[in-house]
Amino acid sequence: MHPRFVGRQHELTGLAAQLAEAAAGRGSAVIVTGEPGIGKTAVVEQAAARSSGPVLTGRAVADDGAPAFWPWIRLLALPAAAGLGLSPALLDTGGQPLAAAARFEAAERTAAALTAAADALGPLTLVLDDLQWADEDSLTLLRHLCRELGDTRILVLGTSRDPAPPLLTDITGLATVHTVRLLPLTAGDTARYLGAAGTPELDPSWAAAVHRHSGGNPLFLRELVRLLDQEDRLGGPAGELPVPAELRRLVAYRLGRLGGECLRLLGCCAAIGDEVPLTLLAAAAPDADPASLAEAVAAGVLVEDPDAPAVLRFSHGLVRQSAYESLSRSERVGWHRAIAVALRSGAPGGEGTAELARHAVRAAVDPASALAAIEDCEAAAAWATQKLAFGDAARWLRHAAGLLDIAGADDPSRAGLLLALAQAAHQDGQVTEAIGYCERVADLAEKLGRADLLAEAAVVVRAVSGPVVEAAALCERARAWLGGEDSALHARVLAQHAWTQAELGRSDAAEPLSARALAMAERSGDPDAILAALDARHHAVDWAHGVVEHLGLGERALELAVARNRPEAVLLAHLWRLDAGYHLGDMPLVDDELRALDALAGRLAWPLARWHLLRARASRAMLTGDFALAEETALAFREVGVQTQDHTARGLFYAFVLGMLMKTGRFEDYPESAQAGVHITHWPIWQAQYGMYSLAAGDRDTAASLLDRLRPALLGGLPRETRWLPTVVSAAGLALGLGDRDTAAVCHDGLLPYAGRYLNGTTVIYGSVARTIGEVASGLGRHDDAVRMLETAVAMEERIGALPDLAIAELALATALVARGEPGDRTRAAALAGSALQASTRLGMAPTRTGAAALADELAGVRAGAAGALTAREREIAALVADGMSNRAIAESLFLSERTVETHVRNVLTKLGLSNRTQVANWAARAGLSPGPR
Repeated sequence: MHPRFVGRQHELTGLAAQLAEAAAGRGSAVIVTGEPGIGKTAVVEQAAARSSGPVLTGRAVADDGAPAFWPWIRLLALPAAAGLGLSPALLDTGGQPLAAAARFEAAERTAAALTAAADALGPLTLVLDDLQWADEDSLTLLRHLCRELGDTRILVLGTSRDPAPPLLTDITGLATVHTVRLLPLTAGDTARYLGAAGTPELDPSWAAAVHRHSGGNPLFLRELVRLLDQEDRLGGPAGELPVPAELRRLVAYRLGRLGGECLRLLGCCAAIGDEVPLTLLAAAAPDADPASLAEAVAAGVLVEDPDAPAVLRFSHGLVRQSAYESLSRSERVGWHRAIAVALRSGAPGGEGTAELARHAVRAAVDPASALAAIEDCEAAAAWATQKLAFGDAARWLRHAAGLLDIAGADDPSRAGLLLALAQAAHQDGQVTEAIGYCERVADLAEKLGRADLLAEAAVVVRAVSGPVVEAAALCERARAWLGGEDSALHARVLAQHAWTQAELGRSDAAEPLSARALAMAERSGDPDAILAALDARHHAVDWAHGVVEHLGLGERALELAVARNRPEAVLLAHLWRLDAGYHLGDMPLVDDELRALDALAGRLAWPLARWHLLRARASRAMLTGDFALAEETALAFREVGVQTQDHTARGLFYAFVLGMLMKTGRFEDYPESAQAGVHITHWPIWQAQYGMYSLAAGDRDTAASLLDRLRPALLGGLPRETRWLPTVVSAAGLALGLGDRDTAAVCHDGLLPYAGRYLNGTTVIYGSVARTIGEVASGLGRHDDAVRMLETAVAMEERIGALPDLAIAELALATALVARGEPGDRTRAAALAGSALQASTRLGMAPTRTGAAALADELAGVRAGAAGALTAREREIAALVADGMSNRAIAESLFLSERTVETHVRNVLTKLGLSNRTQVANWAARAGLSPGPR
């Protein structure tokens, strides 16, 4: 605790209230923000000192050598944490093949352990200092914990400079997280601080002068008062202050009062970092005088930590920064070289490789030191890759690449390092950067005549949106060098090339390339090459006529993936089989794959696996008409998608939501969906689907504009790639709705061979293709064809239990029957419209309900729009008639005269154009009127 802490009473009162809430089982987080030196750490320490339970503290550091989860590791390594059954081992991410999965599991495991400790041993206060320097993994864990705080006995107290990093800003938007921004101290606070300075005869003129020069910044205030006290000036009147407004110059002035040997030692400390292990200091500066270290501690430049007696730290990051920047270039290089030598002598491994690499890079000034630094960076990158910290791996390899010229590296060494950097950048999601490195490797490979190196560069970046054109060009270059070589590596290049062509919509090229890749991979017998080729085949084969092949691809991939222990391939294989089941209407297969996904996601705890599982659950709920569950699950998969950092997650969420809104009509619930697809409407599938959505939402102008852009592709022959079927189905409905008979007819004819298929999957539940064919046929006046196709659609939806699409198909068939007008058609239509009305009312499908009600009224002889002319009392009486009550019973129930009831009944008959009470009762039942409690 700070001996002279003043002010902040309002903030401390609020934090005390949060401590009490946490003790009562209503946990939360408070992030204290403000400019450097404003007193964030002091406020948090004051608040934490009032906790009735254990307090664990961790600090982020600005050193780029700090490992992932560093503040959490420090927090969990405290003796007090061990007493709670906690340890840094909770954050071990080793052994899992996907970084995101390991990080998610580590965060989940640590959050659960912290919650359990708080529940068992009393309220727990976690202090995380300097979060502006925290790594992404640390902030991800904080976000994960904050989501669960509401029902825990945990209070998280964090500090961060302004402005906070974006991920921390996102965390502060959570319901359990509060932000406290510290403002400068008041003039009264400054006066009280001076009064506590211990000067017997403090001249009152200093309060205003010190407040003016410090600006109310507690760090400035403390350093300024310390200096004035050392110079014995506080007893006299205020005069010119020898300290400028900037703290850096103030710190430099303060450092200048230290002895030369102490300053030299501080230079080594500043080069080491914010935290200074004494063993490393002794190894890097073996001739250091212990008295000089004691002088720095006495001056408050370095401070001791009772919980870590073997480590000193700078009193403030700006103090260390000022000390470091005061070093000459030769001094900085010299100290980093000495530190690197000391670290190497200890044979660092694991996390120590990053610390060594940091100092080696800063000491690299000639070929020998640059070459040593490159090796150290590669070791740090290898360790980071082993820990699945691909961002760290890429960062160290970037450092190494920057030293290649100084080291005078030859071309093979350059190519090898750049290829490793490309792989790390791709694993970190930096696909544009990765493809650039791949192109540089390709240039070097061609120069060296290395077809194998060029091929490896060509297959780095795949299965992501982004530089597909560049990836295709690399494949072409690699194939030119590989020639007729028959190998696993060539098969992987062919598979990669097939994938790029499929992504570019060039199915005529993708399909034969994928077939050739699979055949070559089979000849090689290499399981990884076969899996790559199966994936390429999956992307290249059109679902419309290749659904059975997709099912077979999934079976083969599943067998290989299990044998090779490739859980990411197991996941993909289950998803392929799930979508094949949806397309074929094989619901037992769909449910089997859902159960397999559920088990896999639970076993792996990968965000990606859970995202796919939630998408599958949401689609299953929508198919059966449980829109509430579908929406809840969709929101959950959107949230998990954010964690995976998959750029397609947002688009797939809105694709699902748009399909749901078209069924429910609740467009006002998602106003942002109106713009969700604007940025990607250059894709035909989005032009068609977003056009359908716009038409359903009443925006005919946008729908027409999108159809105008789509029409040339439809009439000119849309490529038969994996998105062909959903594009043509949506385009058919869009053209029909806008009265474009010619385009609708082209779509109709193209869809006829696929009448027995369903356009269902984890992205959207649209229904049977037969329904679209029948609706278009009816619109084109082909009534017999329409009725026959829509009867098929009704049977198909009924077979798989797709209640919403069954109601839509029943209404479409009823409409087609009325349009055909053969004997008995209107009777059948009335029954179908009544069934559709009942189902859509129960399920909450406003568009279908409105259409079914209008058609049912028309078939019953109710005048169009007449229902809206009824008064509230007339609608109430109509409902009671439908309930079987006589006029006398209605009069008694409503406390009216029987004559008044008779008048209301006549009015209902007249307005609706009906002739008897039975027709009124039938109309009221169709309209969903209820008599209510009586």
